[in-house]
Amino acid sequence: MSKSLKKKNHWTNKVHEAVITRGKEGELGFELKGGAENGQFPYFGEVKQGKGLIQSGKLAQDELLLEVNDMPVAGLTTRDVLAVIKHCKDPVRFKCVKGVVDKDLRHYLNLRFSKGSVDHDAPADHQRQPLPPHCSL
Repeated sequence: MSKSLKKKNHWTNKVHEAVITRGKEGELGFELKGGAENGQFPYFGEVKQGKGLIQSGKLAQDELLLEVNDMPVAGLTTRDVLAVIKHCKDPVRFKCVKGVVDKDLRHYLNLRFSKGSVDHDAPADHQRQPLPPHCSL
């Protein structure tokens, strides 16, 4: 594969930003799924039209959420990502990418974790097994 074709297909070329203002009821108009508690990166579920006011860009179902107002959210639980969003003032900027986790994107997302940690070495689609009852925290 030529270098120019590799650069054209690189995941960083598919990253985009959506800027959204909350609707009348304070909603941004999307469902958030995934999260570290599920062994996944946060991603958008159903995107509800008419709830949030999109100022620029667009959100699509199954897109990975990389950043909220320049804060990386990979590796956070859904609850933590929602807390970050809740504390952001309008408009809220979301950096997203279509939901394919290739080798280069996995490397970028793993930069969030310290080298040698369980999270750093785990593949992106890996789901952790729950702790046995005798190991509960």
